[in-house]
Amino acid sequence: MTDAESRRAINEAINAVKRFVNSRQLDALHAARSGVALNLVAIGILHRVIDHGPVRPTELAELADIQPAALSRQIRILEDGGYIVRVGDAEDGRVSMVEATGQGRAAYRSFSAANDALLAEQLRGWTAEELGSLAAQMQRLVADLRGVRA
Repeated sequence: MTDAESRRAINEAINAVKRFVNSRQLDALHAARSGVALNLVAIGILHRVIDHGPVRPTELAELADIQPAALSRQIRILEDGGYIVRVGDAEDGRVSMVEATGQGRAAYRSFSAANDALLAEQLRGWTAEELGSLAAQMQRLVADLRGVRA
């Protein structure tokens, strides 16, 4: 296989993974297994709020690499579901921040456990060495695609 053919194959694989990860079928499977009816984008936002919160929405958009309008929709979904709340900034009362609730933390733990179990099931034919190699290659790919050398 030539370099050009390899790059095309990599691009096709990236697109296939992207379609799978963004599929409603996967969202439904995660919801059924975890009991958490959130899509992967919302879960990713919730994860960042848990790790970095309370956090300003502008910071959250940067952390999640998401456009502010799309973030606003996800914040609304998470807020309406009771997973996050808006709180005032102690330094500037005019600014609102988002913070995970106990329900949000529990939902994220449930989702993560179900996702880990699902991935273990899906990759059960892979050896530990193959999984480690794939993880390292994927991290390198992401870093290179972002223009940062790992």
